[in-house]
Amino acid sequence: MAEQLKEKVYEALKEVEAKEVGVAFSGGVDSSLLAKVCKDVGKKVVLITVGFLSQRDIGISDEVSKALGLTLFHDLVSLEELEEGLETVLATIKFDRIIRLENCVSFYYVFTLASKRRLDTVLSANGIDELFCGYHVYRQHFGEEPAIRGLIEAQVELARKDNEEVNKLAKLFSVEYVCPFLSAGFVEFAKRIPLKFKIKGKDDTLRKHIIREVALEVGVPESA
Repeated sequence: MAEQLKEKVYEALKEVEAKEVGVAFSGGVDSSLLAKVCKDVGKKVVLITVGFLSQRDIGISDEVSKALGLTLFHDLVSLEELEEGLETVLATIKFDRIIRLENCVSFYYVFTLASKRRLDTVLSANGIDELFCGYHVYRQHFGEEPAIRGLIEAQVELARKDNEEVNKLAKLFSVEYVCPFLSAGFVEFAKRIPLKFKIKGKDDTLRKHIIREVALEVGVPESA
């Protein structure tokens, strides 16, 4: 099953037409897998990390980017800059809950950096947490397969709606925003993967096991 998933990950990235891409990068397993496979399929990859008031996220991304052998482009956003960005984001998106706002603000600055670097396409690993039980809420329903399946459906639909709002911000910078792991083909395959390969129990604080297995196999460093 992991081998089939690996093939689908590579297929999803080969479908992205751009030869040079920015990758919204946290240094975690999802964005690291995305970046590594982009590199493997021959794309020129620039990693983009944004920090808010703290260098911690930038430090983590820098460590993993060096292990991947990829260029990292980053910025630490000041409180003053954040306030300015919030005004633009709130004037552009449909704000219905705080997590959408947080997500959109982060991507606003990712697109700002991409524009400065003259990158026309930015990729995100959004969809992995939704499809592979990455959120804590999945633990609450462990043992209730219909409930978890329904939750996956709902979370994927929510992610797609959130990405519609993020895309409004991308257009402000003439950037194409792409989420390969929310493509129809990848989503349908991922939903068929048995839950036992995604989550092990109510106390499973790791989760996304099959994704972690694939990431290690393709050369993502353990630190990610």
